[in-house]
Amino acid sequence: MNPVHHETRRGWLLPAYVGAVLAFLVLPVCLVVPMSVSETSYLKFPPTGFTLKWFGSYFDSPAWIAATVRSVSIGFWSALLATVLGTMTALALRRSTRLDRLIAGAFLSPQVVPVIIVALGIMLIYNRFHLYGSMVGIVMAHAILALPFVVVNVASALRQRGETLALAARVMGANPLQAFWYVTLPSLRASITTSAIFAFFVSFDELVVALFIMGRNETLPMRIWANVRDDLTPVVAAVASLLIFATVLAVLLSEWVLHRSGRAARTS
Repeated sequence: MNPVHHETRRGWLLPAYVGAVLAFLVLPVCLVVPMSVSETSYLKFPPTGFTLKWFGSYFDSPAWIAATVRSVSIGFWSALLATVLGTMTALALRRSTRLDRLIAGAFLSPQVVPVIIVALGIMLIYNRFHLYGSMVGIVMAHAILALPFVVVNVASALRQRGETLALAARVMGANPLQAFWYVTLPSLRASITTSAIFAFFVSFDELVVALFIMGRNETLPMRIWANVRDDLTPVVAAVASLLIFATVLAVLLSEWVLHRSGRAARTS
C-alpha cells in the first residue's frame, strides 16, 4: 500500500471522530428549538405547525418570570463573590510551592466530590445556622461551586504572564498596591471577565444544591425540573431555546474579550 495514500486515509479518522462527537453534543440542543414552536401541547419532533404561544406562556407566567429573575440575581451575586475570592486565591497561590499546590487542591474539592454530597453537607450546615431557603445561603453555595473554575482560569493566566511586568513596575518606583492595580490587574482583565461569565452560568444552571436548600423559592432550573416532572409542555423547550440564545451570546462575548486582550498584548 502506498504510504502517502495510507496516511491520507488515516488523516480522515480524527476529523470524522471530532465531527461525530460534535454532532452527538449539538444535535439534541438543535432539536429543542424547533420543538419550542410546535402547535402541539406536548413535546414533539418534528414539530407540527408554527406558533410562538409557548414563548408567550413563559413571559405571561408570574412563576416562570419570578424563577428567572431569582436565578439571574443569584447568578450575578454568586459570580461576583466567586470572581473576587477566586482571583484573590489565585494571586495568593501563585508561588506554586508544595503548600500552595496542596491548598489549591483543597479549593478544587467541590468539583471532585459528587455534587449531591456537597448539597447534603450544605443543607445540614444551613439548617443549623438558619440559612435554609435564603438568598444569602444559595449565593454562598453557588459561589463555592464556581470558585474552582475562577481559581484555575486566573492562576493559568498568572503563570502565562509571570511577574515580570509587576517587578518592572516595582523597580520603577511603584509600591505593591500600585503595581497590582495598574499592572497585574489589567493584565488579568480578560481572564477575570471570562471567569465571571463562566461562574454566572455555573450558578444559573445549577439544580441539585438549589433543590436541597431553596425550599419553595424556586430558581429557573428548579422550575424547569418541576415542569418536566409534573407537566411536560413546550414551554420548557421555549425556555431552553432562550437559554441557548443567551449562552451563545455569553460565549461570543467571552471570545471577543479574549481576542481583544490577545490583540492588545501583541500590539504592546
